[in-house]
Parts: sequence; C-alpha cells; structure tokens
Amino acid sequence: MSLGLRARLDAFEARLNDALPGPAKVGFLTLYLFSTAGSDRLDAVADHPAWDRWTDAGVVALVGLQLGGMALVSTAAWWGVTRTQATALNDPVNAVAVPGVNDFMPVAAAPYVVAGLVVATVVHEAGHALACHRANVGVEEGGVALLFGVVPVAAYVLPDDAIDDASVRANLRMYSVGVFHNLVVAVAATGVLFSSLTAAPLDPYVTYFGWALVGGTPPTAGMVASLGVLTNLCFWLALLNANFAVLNALPVSIFDGGRVLSICLRESADRVGVTVSPVVESAVVNGATLLALVLVLLAVVGPALPV
Repeated sequence: MSLGLRARLDAFEARLNDALPGPAKVGFLTLYLFSTAGSDRLDAVADHPAWDRWTDAGVVALVGLQLGGMALVSTAAWWGVTRTQATALNDPVNAVAVPGVNDFMPVAAAPYVVAGLVVATVVHEAGHALACHRANVGVEEGGVALLFGVVPVAAYVLPDDAIDDASVRANLRMYSVGVFHNLVVAVAATGVLFSSLTAAPLDPYVTYFGWALVGGTPPTAGMVASLGVLTNLCFWLALLNANFAVLNALPVSIFDGGRVLSICLRESADRVGVTVSPVVESAVVNGATLLALVLVLLAVVGPALPV
C-alpha cells in the first residue's frame, strides 16, 4: 500500500471516528464497540480474597495446558505428515471458521458458532479485566471487535501503564486467567453434553466432524436441527472455548502463553542468579513461537505434502 493511499485511508478513518458516537470506533475493516468506564461490580468481585486462589489455579492451568497443548499439536503434526491421504480436515479452506465456507460449519450452525465465539472471547477478556482490577492496574478501555461491523472476532481489554509495575505473580495471574475461564466453560459445556438434557455426546461430533474420517457427507441444516438447540449450543461452547484455551496457552509471543513463558524465563533466571539478556529472552520465546506455528501448520497441511 502506497504512503499516499495509507494517509488518505487514515484521514478517512479519523473523520469517521469523529462522527461516530463515543462507544464506537473503526479500524481496518473492524468496528470496535468499547467502554472506558470502570465497573463497581468488577471491583466487588476482584476485591474478594478467593479471587487470588482462583487466579493462582489459572496459572497452574495455563502452564499445564501449554505443555499439554504442545504435546497435542506435536502428535497432530506427526499424524498429519504420516497420513497418506488428505481429508476435508486438512483442506486449508476449512481452517477458516466461517459458516457456509467451512464444510464443518453449515449456515444452519452459524448462530451456535457465533454464540460460542462471543462467550469464549467475553469470558476470556473479563478474566483479564478482573485480574487487572485485583492488581490495581487500571483498564483504559474494554470492548468487542466486529469484523465488517457484524462478525465478532475478539473481545479485548487495554490495561494502563501500571501493569509495568505489577508484581511477577500479579502479571502471571493477569495473563493466565483468561485461558482458565475458557477451560472452565469448556468443561461445564461438556458436562451438560454428558447429561440427559442433550443428545449423546458423540452425536454432534459425528454430525459435524466424524463424517470426514469415514468418508461421509458434510452436515446439512436438517442434521443440525435434529441435534436440538441445547446440544448444538453446548457442543460449540465446548469446542470453541477449548480451542481458545489451547491456542492462547501455546508459547506464541503474541498470545497469553508466550507472555507467561517470557515472565517465567526471567523469573527462573533471577532465582538461580543468572542474567538473561533481552536478546536471549527474545530468541527463546520466538523460537518457541516458530516451533508451535510449524507444528500447527504441519498438522493442517501435512497430508497434502509430497512424500
């Protein structure tokens, strides 16, 4: 993109944001609905002493999930490169979670997919916001990002500069609790799937994904409807929250797992009296990032690679 075109787009974006009401702004095809106001309810929850124990559990959960997640993607990568035949699971098109484009997400599933995405992002970022309040770190802004003004792609919180002065333990809690919340929602939704309130737990999996392994056909609107509202909702809540948890726990620099890895690396070095330079820290975290991304890529496209 030329500098002149970029400047014109920035100017147009600025004029548009000036015309929008206070809680809305745009940026790169995305509409942001946000708030800069604090919340007494958040303060009340964050002030409870049990919150520290809850977020400590979150740190343990993220570290365990990071190790488990790397083992999972390593296994998936090995399975991908050793398979002799690709399936719909390995079609790059199906890596895009867009109902109607992804074979595993018919348009009829869109309400459940969107609900799962909204819940996953909101509970994740609400955890970050609560942990910030507990650590006396202000939240400058919090909101939700809507691609093209319609599709929810993320919720977010922006902590203020006080986060730089927070303790190591507080930072670990702030970065870990979002993953923990996603994990809790996934477990709760899975529990409902195993109850008598829904169809058999394997039914939604077979309907949406199992067909690709046995050479069946993609799910239709009728197949989705036959599962029932609660089964569909709980399945996508469990699946998307589990994916959010594993993805964010991976040691990728821009994810929570990468931030936790960086903090743990510095703290471990300090405890044994070793100085880790920024260059070494960056090399370790970026190396872990590259490894995780390569494993994920091999898991997706491995069967399509020439042998």
